[in-house]
Amino acid sequence: MAGPERRKKPRLTGDVDGEARIIPPTRDMTYSLPSGRHLASARRREIYVHASRLFVEQGYDATSMSDIARAVKITKAGLYHFVESKEDLLFTIINWGMDELYEEVVDPARAVEDPRERLRLIIRNHLSNIGRVASPYGNPVTRVVDEASALGPERRRAVEDRKRGYFELIRNTLVQLRDRGELADGIDPTVAAHSIIGAIMWMARWRRPRGRLSLDEVIEQITALTLQGVLAAGVAD
Repeated sequence: MAGPERRKKPRLTGDVDGEARIIPPTRDMTYSLPSGRHLASARRREIYVHASRLFVEQGYDATSMSDIARAVKITKAGLYHFVESKEDLLFTIINWGMDELYEEVVDPARAVEDPRERLRLIIRNHLSNIGRVASPYGNPVTRVVDEASALGPERRRAVEDRKRGYFELIRNTLVQLRDRGELADGIDPTVAAHSIIGAIMWMARWRRPRGRLSLDEVIEQITALTLQGVLAAGVAD
């Protein structure tokens, strides 16, 4: 169980589109969250991020509702005002993360006709989304979204369906590129789609606050490496 936490001056990392909101950091965690209709109240956002951090640090099973209430500095009864149970909280966090993914990545990408520009937008926007939260554990919200095994079967299927929609967007984009002769020889769209998502999602595990490279520099490098790996020579330029 985590001990008492020192008060720190709020910090903000990686400016992104939209209004930036600051939440007091915990354990060297930094936040930059946009406003929007899909986002909950400031208190709910705080609960989601702190709960995600604890689920990553301690494990879902080992984290109690009392731990989460203590991290957010509210009573346990106050926490139950926002969520019904720990599984309900996990499901809510995952859906919150998926809502952001669809609003910031999937929906804008579907509006881009050119598959090469669509793929570039998907990679950049998803990395920007992940980079909005950084901690010694990477982005705990993204890491929790990527792990729905603690959910019941029905909820787990609902999450997997939303993930499948994102995967198919990338795969279909790669198929279009292949049909236009812009995919590198021998690249299978299914394998490439899984690999692209893996490369993007892995940043949620290794990126730390105040790293040597800025978030924009990291995004540029991962985008370039990914496009050069799947596109035919000269197409990625």
